[in-house]
Amino acid sequence: MSSLRRYSPMKPSRGTEIPQKLRDQVAERDRLCVGYVIGMPGECQGQPELDHVRASGALGRKSRTSLDNLVRLCSTHHREKTNNGRLWRPVLLDYIAGRPTAECSHVDRNPACDVCARRLA
Repeated sequence: MSSLRRYSPMKPSRGTEIPQKLRDQVAERDRLCVGYVIGMPGECQGQPELDHVRASGALGRKSRTSLDNLVRLCSTHHREKTNNGRLWRPVLLDYIAGRPTAECSHVDRNPACDVCARRLA
């Protein structure tokens, strides 16, 4: 006779609750979708929503909900950041820190370009 293992169902995610004061601070800093501002590919779609830049840790831990880890992204640019985080997280963190980002107009990443090389790292 085999025994069946029983697992308790996972609790549904409640999402992250962001205090209104913090929402207002991010909205004041990021008036538009940040993806548009920093030149992410794709056109903005929908209203920008708050997104954590740094990935959450494993084992169900959440990333820090603070002004230095939140940006406003539309759905297109949120998906781009999620799919290509190694490329875009450093650029988003530079934006949050107020470091100027050099303009780069390469459609395909060019390793000879300093900006592209940093994004590829």
